[in-house]
Amino acid sequence: MNGSVAEPPDFQAATAAAAAAARASSSEQDEWIVSECGFLDPEVQRTMRSGSAAEDITQYPMHGWVDVTREFHDACAELQPGELAQDMLFGLFEAMSAIEIMDPKMDVGMGFDKQDLPPPSFEAAIATGAIKLDDLTPSELIGIYDALFSCLVSWLEGNSMDQVLFTCLYLHAPSQIKDNALRVFCTAVRNLIVVIKNIIAVAAVNEEEDFQLYGNSALLAAEKAQPAAVYSSLKDVEDQLVRKCKKLTATEDWMAVVHRLRFMRHLFQVIYHVEQMASNDTVDDKVDIYKILLVASEMLPGIRNTLDRGTQPEKGSEAPNPMGFSPRIHDRSQPPAFPRSIKIRDRPASYQFLEEMISRFKYACKVTKYKDYYSALNFFIEYSKKSGQCILSRSVLQSLFSANMRMAHGKLPMKQFLRYSVQNFNSPPVLNAKHAVAADPKVQQHLENFFRYCINMNTFTQFIRICGFNRARQRDKLARLIEIFDPIQVDAARLDSMMNQLANERAMEGNEPLATALRHSTHFSTWVLYNCFRAMLIFLMSGFELELYAVHEFLYIYWYPYEFLIGFLVSALTRTENILLAQEEYADHQSKIQTGGGGASKNRKAAKPKKNKKQQRPYRAEIVFYHALLSLCGGMYKAMGALTKDGRVRLPLSKFDNEEIRYNRRFLPFAALTSPPPVSYAEFKNIREHMMRPSVEDLYTYAAKHFDQARNVLESIQNPDQEMLDLLQIARTNFVVMNVLARGHQKEVKRQPEFDFSKHSYFPIIKLK
Repeated sequence: MNGSVAEPPDFQAATAAAAAAARASSSEQDEWIVSECGFLDPEVQRTMRSGSAAEDITQYPMHGWVDVTREFHDACAELQPGELAQDMLFGLFEAMSAIEIMDPKMDVGMGFDKQDLPPPSFEAAIATGAIKLDDLTPSELIGIYDALFSCLVSWLEGNSMDQVLFTCLYLHAPSQIKDNALRVFCTAVRNLIVVIKNIIAVAAVNEEEDFQLYGNSALLAAEKAQPAAVYSSLKDVEDQLVRKCKKLTATEDWMAVVHRLRFMRHLFQVIYHVEQMASNDTVDDKVDIYKILLVASEMLPGIRNTLDRGTQPEKGSEAPNPMGFSPRIHDRSQPPAFPRSIKIRDRPASYQFLEEMISRFKYACKVTKYKDYYSALNFFIEYSKKSGQCILSRSVLQSLFSANMRMAHGKLPMKQFLRYSVQNFNSPPVLNAKHAVAADPKVQQHLENFFRYCINMNTFTQFIRICGFNRARQRDKLARLIEIFDPIQVDAARLDSMMNQLANERAMEGNEPLATALRHSTHFSTWVLYNCFRAMLIFLMSGFELELYAVHEFLYIYWYPYEFLIGFLVSALTRTENILLAQEEYADHQSKIQTGGGGASKNRKAAKPKKNKKQQRPYRAEIVFYHALLSLCGGMYKAMGALTKDGRVRLPLSKFDNEEIRYNRRFLPFAALTSPPPVSYAEFKNIREHMMRPSVEDLYTYAAKHFDQARNVLESIQNPDQEMLDLLQIARTNFVVMNVLARGHQKEVKRQPEFDFSKHSYFPIIKLK
């Protein structure tokens, strides 16, 4: 093609032009000699230097670098803060890489210190005398033990095993250590790493940010782990040291060593037993975990009092102990994008973490008391709120409850567990073995199909497992869980319909007892809907805890629980209580008929009527609590409406925001459900417009009434827990604030109030600035 018409430049043409410009600029200067190139192999460079002095490994390699600092600053002066330079060969990826270069957190070379070269291996440390293998003093043993506990805690907090635990050179080859106390302790740590990894892997509630599951497997495989022998080895060393202390006059330091060995023995015993329960469902609970945890927790205060008896970390050093640790030994073996800057916890904070972890273990042991799904789910939700920050604690709880998705408490099949849970929740007549329909093959086939479907869908078991993840991941997984509740709802409604149809058929046949036994009121669908509503409420309110919502979104976020969700929960629980009361009355009626009928001996004493028999109301406390939440949501909904109408809430500009898109995204997981039916944005707008019709003062007054109702409900609860007391304080404070605004306080000043979530994750204290 003739050159009269220029073709549009493409990528190849632009690349060729850039290459030509580079050649033109490079022709003006002499080419670098080969020995100055920084990308050749070091051995090749030494060969080509021929006669030059040996390279000093303590110095950075000397290459043909050109100083462009001044030119770089001149170019950066043209950019505004936040701007990035973009070129065809320099995009966002290259810009991020350029930012990371020479950053000590990301660039391993920036941590190089020629004055403090780390030992390259365990063998090199022995050869240079950097570590001792025998005749360690009590102070040295205490320092190493405390440093290893600090590394263990840092590993459990999500750091790399290589960058914390295996910076201890003693862990690389414990069998070569001659000192019994140190060898056995390091062997216990090595085996503890394997056991903890197995527990977390089987529980499968960890995410990338929680825990680095994989580390230097070659180091772990160097010596075969034998966890079963660790307990007896620790016990033998303890006994030896105790006998040694009896022959000494000053025994405080040696007893501090003994206490740390004993604490490790109890901690290892508990974790190893949990791992055995998780890997083998047939293991009997022969060891009383709770008692062992009590003994371990009682030893920690004494250990913390002797922290100063061990060798302490050197000031300015990254090593947690002067001897036996090399913090940068694995720097060159890590992948390029691996986190580089690791801050190991100090010793007092590490033992504080261990004490809290043992308390969480003791709390997790209580899960064995909950034999039905309703109470077990409540426990998991509560545990997640209070103790969800530790991955090992969450994994231990999962292992204590269910080693896998098929068994509950290690013994009961999950299908039987769900069957018993439904019976315990609202007692459907068809699940009562004493009823005549219990042996009906057709009824039992329908029930078998329903519970098998629940297991296959993995909905209820997954709900419990989701509570084991960290709080941020729970929200993402709950969104997917809510979507799969719909087919379970349909199947439960179908089962209830079949039971009612069978009851009608028995009634038409004249078999009234069987018809009465079959007749029930939506037992299974109520059970499914209740759990679905709970998942929806947790999903929606967790956005406040994760700070996902903008202030102007609070209005429709609080509106949905107030208008629909909490009302559905209260309705489901109230319906369940009414069912239980009706069944109790029917059972009393049948008992009276049987007692008053023939066949009773005249000489038999008549049964005394039960006075003031307490009716079944197992969900009364939860219903009252939901009434308090309903009033709080109503108060926040009306308060946000009043603040918005009063001009005290900053709204985004319309050209940068679309409220309908925001609304649909917030309630997207609910769109797939049949019950409750999804509420469109148009319906919400109509409800909001109706709510906003009164004056601002009236809206503030309505909000104050809701907060006052919440206060009255919370004050009526006997023996309230800390959450209820916090909600009571929130209701009282917001009631006062709404009354103040209703009387015209700061009417001319339109400043957005502060929403303080420090007391409660879901409901803020409204503070006027």
